[in-house]
Amino acid sequence: MSKLVPPHGNNALKPLILEGSTLAKELNRAISLPKVNCSSREVGDIMMLGIGGFTPLDGFMGKSDWQGVCENMTTAKNLFWPIPITLSTDDEDIKEEDEVALVNSKTDEII
Repeated sequence: MSKLVPPHGNNALKPLILEGSTLAKELNRAISLPKVNCSSREVGDIMMLGIGGFTPLDGFMGKSDWQGVCENMTTAKNLFWPIPITLSTDDEDIKEEDEVALVNSKTDEII
């Protein structure tokens, strides 16, 4: 039995990191997707999501989570969360639920 404190809002970390052939396949696929440039803050948030540091989140917040966090510091599932984890885009060609490639705006690297 682990003596570690469980992650906030979950019993286990939710790391989202890809490795090996799966990573190579997804990077190759991302080349053809529309690109969204990410700020240094967003790159940091992506890293935290990737290592499970924002468990139980499994991606950027949607509107209902964002609204709950901004108004009450809770997600839509009523979990305490004081900071919105969001991806900013002003590209009108990208719609909610579209697949995009996230790109570090300083390095042009697909994240």
